[in-house]
Amino acid sequence: MDSINTRFLRFTDELYRQFPKLDMHLVIEILKLHSLFYALEQKQYQELGTNLSKDSLMKCSPDEVDKTIKGMYQKLCEYVPTMSSVFLGDSFKAIDQNTLYKLLVLLGRHGLTKDEYSDQKHVITFFHKVIDEFVLNTRTGYIVTPNGLTELMIRSIEPNKGTVYDPTAGIANLIVSAYLHANSQNKNVRVYGQEIDKNLFIIGKLNLFLHDILPVHGDIQLGDVIREPKWLENNRLMQFDYVLMNFPFGHADWGYEIASNDPYGRFDLYGLPPKTRGDFAFILHALASLKSNGKAAIVVPLGILFRGAQEKIIRSNLVKDDVIESIVALPDNLFIGTGIQVALLILNKNKPKEKQGKILMVNAENDFKRTRTQKFLEEEHILRITDALSQYKNLEQFSIVVSIQEIAENDFNLKPTLYFEKTELNTEFGTIVFNKQVFERDTENLVRIGDIAEVIRGVNLPGRRQIENVEGDIYPIIQIRDIQNGVIQFENIDQFPVQTRDLERVTAKPGDILVSSRGTQQKVAVVPEYKGIVLVSSMFVILRIRNNLKQKVNPFYIKRFLESPVGRYYLELNQSGTAVTVLTPNDIKSIPIPLISIEKQNEIVKQLDDADDLILRAMEMRNKQYLNAYGKIGFDLYIRSKEKE
Repeated sequence: MDSINTRFLRFTDELYRQFPKLDMHLVIEILKLHSLFYALEQKQYQELGTNLSKDSLMKCSPDEVDKTIKGMYQKLCEYVPTMSSVFLGDSFKAIDQNTLYKLLVLLGRHGLTKDEYSDQKHVITFFHKVIDEFVLNTRTGYIVTPNGLTELMIRSIEPNKGTVYDPTAGIANLIVSAYLHANSQNKNVRVYGQEIDKNLFIIGKLNLFLHDILPVHGDIQLGDVIREPKWLENNRLMQFDYVLMNFPFGHADWGYEIASNDPYGRFDLYGLPPKTRGDFAFILHALASLKSNGKAAIVVPLGILFRGAQEKIIRSNLVKDDVIESIVALPDNLFIGTGIQVALLILNKNKPKEKQGKILMVNAENDFKRTRTQKFLEEEHILRITDALSQYKNLEQFSIVVSIQEIAENDFNLKPTLYFEKTELNTEFGTIVFNKQVFERDTENLVRIGDIAEVIRGVNLPGRRQIENVEGDIYPIIQIRDIQNGVIQFENIDQFPVQTRDLERVTAKPGDILVSSRGTQQKVAVVPEYKGIVLVSSMFVILRIRNNLKQKVNPFYIKRFLESPVGRYYLELNQSGTAVTVLTPNDIKSIPIPLISIEKQNEIVKQLDDADDLILRAMEMRNKQYLNAYGKIGFDLYIRSKEKE
């Protein structure tokens, strides 16, 4: 007999052949039929299909199949009333009887055998194969929590009694895994979830059904958890022992319009999340849904740990309230279809005494196994992280216990890598070890860049409509490509129409230091004397030495510091963003720099300039010797330096 894998491949080939434009409602009907065939072989549903099987159904006419399956669905919903919206919902009403018959025949021929439908493991394996093939792909846009991350989340808070809740449940994998984890330890939990997407909700319900969780051990409901949370008690949010959540990142339409008057008070204590980014809305909902001794494991985008404005206010309130137990920085590329880097946020409303006033930071960015395009957490990585969470102590270059006071001194930045004393930096001199804490503690005359320079964002480049209609005055504007080897190429600068209220502020002035604000390869240049007016684009942050310090600060010293390994470290540390990293003026203001005497600054700049001159002269000599050697071969008959023409 063919293996399940072999039959599944034939099933997918035939399905794509018969339905080239396979849409989601057909996939859902396949999963529903698969679940029905499972129920037919289970004792608890023995009256469901008297004298019927999937094989006998295949011998019926399309009209008979439609009526019979509808009757079986109705009977199944009598056993499990909570499934009525799934089996007899809109997707079933929309499917015509011929299509239903074709799906039945395909599944009957190439799906599981009768004996395999008696084995829950085989049933669940086939269920997830269908999901992996037809649901979780770039075409649908659906993303599921990877298995390794799911395991890490569960083992980080060990839900082994009471209730577990996932406010953004998706296909319910997190709560199903939590239920199975508790069962493996002879423990019992009830699981709850809510999902806004109807397709994922139906698949999640089927997932619970096939794991025999419905209706006794839990359920999920359909709806928007921010605008209309479904799990309520006495018109208040239901309280849970544990929350597991991987919410949709950067969600703009999250429910801001109702949040300021939220009937459940979720945003009263910590602040209102920004209108265009709902990350903290989901986190605050999770926190409000926890019992007084509850714990949560939440996957978060790395940016929420250090972004400013309203998110910083919420973050600082969470820190001051001492509800954050641990934060784990994880590798990027853990999710299929996106390279975003994430962290695991552990909340605890009742931290034990030894953890109070502290947060454990774990740097697991380098703990993964990878293929060419994907990274994975395996057992060794999960074990290392959970051991660190359990020990809650300093482990060299992996975990560090940080006081709330120190976090406050770091402007409530919760990025774990910020707090490790020694950091390995890859530089042109090889790998060097930088001790940030010692540098900031022991360096004399250390100041912040914002103390010695005005820090300004450049002017926004015009949009296409503004360019086409020439809206505004025309000015040359420096872009990133206009800086080569630390020198501004004035002859290549493009001109654009500009509309700005403060032209003087964004005009490049001699002595200004320009720091590129986008991307991982930082460019730094000092504006020389030049004629005319040239503006600086928002691709740069302008550092303009304060008037009272111009005799005490050499702008080339600032440039050389920012280009040094330590300067590069601080620039990269403060970057935020996912696809494209960004430096804001506030990021650069906070960078510390030793303000040594102007004489010493000038000496250092000259020494570094001389070193660069050595390289240039060496390269010139090298090129001459190469051309001389090639000439001896006879190449001088065919090639010559363009400079000599």
